[in-house]
Amino acid sequence: MNTPIFDFLTNYRNQNGSRLHMPGHKGIGIAPKGSSYESIYSYDITEITNADELFSADGIILESEENTSYLYQTKHTSFSAGGSTLCIQAMLKLVAKPGETIIAARNVHSSFINTCALLDITPYFVLPKFNDDFFVSGEITPQSIQQAINDCPNAKAVYITSPDYLGCISDVKAIAAICNQHHIPLVVDNAHGAHLKFLPEDIHPITLGATLCCDSAHKTLPVLTGGAYLHVSNKSNITKQQVKSGMALFGSTSPSYLILASLDLNNCYLDCFAKKDFEKLQENVLRIEQIAREKGFTPISKYYDITKLTFDAYQVGLTGVELKRHFQNYQIEPEYTAERHVVLMLSPMNSDVDLQRIITAIQSIKQKPRIQTEKASYCIPKRHMNIREALFSEQEKCDINEAIGKIAAEVKIKCPPGVPIVLPGEQIDQNTQKLLKKSSISSLNVVK
Repeated sequence: MNTPIFDFLTNYRNQNGSRLHMPGHKGIGIAPKGSSYESIYSYDITEITNADELFSADGIILESEENTSYLYQTKHTSFSAGGSTLCIQAMLKLVAKPGETIIAARNVHSSFINTCALLDITPYFVLPKFNDDFFVSGEITPQSIQQAINDCPNAKAVYITSPDYLGCISDVKAIAAICNQHHIPLVVDNAHGAHLKFLPEDIHPITLGATLCCDSAHKTLPVLTGGAYLHVSNKSNITKQQVKSGMALFGSTSPSYLILASLDLNNCYLDCFAKKDFEKLQENVLRIEQIAREKGFTPISKYYDITKLTFDAYQVGLTGVELKRHFQNYQIEPEYTAERHVVLMLSPMNSDVDLQRIITAIQSIKQKPRIQTEKASYCIPKRHMNIREALFSEQEKCDINEAIGKIAAEVKIKCPPGVPIVLPGEQIDQNTQKLLKKSSISSLNVVK
């Protein structure tokens, strides 16, 4: 598969012409001489002649995007140099107008909340199924989505996150079928699942019936940080121009060509190596999981993302911080650490040495009695203002001990379980206060 963006950058670099355009480094590195970073500058350009323009692509960027669309079997795919955040902003712009409502699973990323405020969209929230044993939010059930559509028949779309941050995967196919029956689009935040297309079983949201979805390619594929995709299903009537216009509303007019080139080069990887590499990774993860089971760990869910190894430290008598330090003793830096959870994030780029370190670290854990903890009851607080009104209201900081009855003016979230405790416009009650305290949150901004 060709790489038009990378080839253009390479040719321009080799011409060694006078760069009387941005950026100011003029292709000359200021990194120490001989360092690997020095050469990167010469590939970093702006939107010069024949370099195309990201939000009105008709040249090398469009050609590379069409290569990605072919690989993911979409109607069209657009690149983002602003991560999935930019894609989420554009997707919401595409499916709802100011004042309209979207059904959304409660475990949304903060960028969804912020975009609802900017676009004046009202979310009707559905709680994911809670995993009491693991103390995290679980999958979004088709039954809960069906009930939400019954309760909110004027909703313009359904929005879910799958996989979530800890790797839990929902039944996207069943949810898509429900949405199709009601003639409303299914939008999926698939930021952590760009690789799902290339597993032994293709479980990518677009394959399973989603109308729109975003992938953060940089999370699990060999792409620079910030590289992402916005995919549109073949069944949708949303045009490429509508997508680009939505992204232009929020995105920078100076996208990174280094990120775009990495997305371009990734097409070759997906085309030639991804299937085999992810099959091997899946085998290795299953092997590590079995070793973890023997040590006392249990998996987060029957349906999970193979690039995530999420450990409940309490199961082996440790805190999350203690388990993190244990892994660090074996030269392993986790993706995330919380009070009782540690997340290791893998990809085919991890070496055999990396995998062996994980195995050795797990096998060397000195197991203690399981730590017991009080179960928390997550619920959706009563709403008194819409998100936009609360977020842009006059605010003051409030001590949690004095917060009951106050209206939140910001998002407070604990990950895991990955469900916002309170959102702007919601009233803080005793249960909300208890959860905030349990999450070590001592204050928050409230409506004055």
